[in-house]
Amino acid sequence: MVTRCVACALAASLLATFARADEVRVDVLFSDSFDPVAATVWRIGAFELRDPHVYYSLGLCLDVTDQLNASLQQQLDADANGDGIYDASPLAIMKPYADDGAAHLFESADGTCTTDATPQCTPGALPAVPRWYQAFDVTSPTVCLGALPNTTSGYTPPVPAPAGLCFATTALDTTLTLGTLAIPLWDTELAAPWPEASGSTSGGLMRGFLRQADADEITVDVGTGPVTLSSLLPGGTGSCATGIAHGLDSDRNESGWWMYLEYRLDAVSATGF
Repeated sequence: MVTRCVACALAASLLATFARADEVRVDVLFSDSFDPVAATVWRIGAFELRDPHVYYSLGLCLDVTDQLNASLQQQLDADANGDGIYDASPLAIMKPYADDGAAHLFESADGTCTTDATPQCTPGALPAVPRWYQAFDVTSPTVCLGALPNTTSGYTPPVPAPAGLCFATTALDTTLTLGTLAIPLWDTELAAPWPEASGSTSGGLMRGFLRQADADEITVDVGTGPVTLSSLLPGGTGSCATGIAHGLDSDRNESGWWMYLEYRLDAVSATGF
């Protein structure tokens, strides 16, 4: 679900995570190399936008975030041709699976996964996107990742904030694929409670910045004709959602939105990684 050229990702992944107050910082100074090691793989089995919400005008300005999230879940659960293979399988890969406090390789990739209770996954056609991850064991108020100050609007459910035994990744500019949408995001980071090697682990967070200039150019079909993505976001060009607190944010002196997406990691049986 997250795609990017490998060379660009390698360069960006060498930069440490932007440190924020009460957030951990991945230390890549003593990281291991990208030499082949055993991989532990999870399929992202749920993906939900937590902030900002999306709005559409049908006479009234309606919050349609629940409908968007239901559509995302439907796509993740889909096997349209009934061949026993999920239509889409975004993967998270640790090389190796280690909570030793050192920085190790983390990859985002598209895979081919069966719909079995424990999916059987093999690599997809696209190259994986590498970065670094590190495990932490933190106590309040420190978190592995959370909402930046004054960038959320108080929606329920709130933006998750993985803490306790958890992992965080370095930041990079990447592209988030949601169905047919390809959304460029700056400074994208991932974190989650430390995932079990079997079963499911909820409460993961993806955080990245969408420029308003990019959202103005992205077209979305909402069933009544194409509209710009910007028009669906609070304070965006043509949006009906005005006056929402912290609707528009900024990063690198650009206007836009910090996007917060919650995800669940489902352990799989994997070969070829």
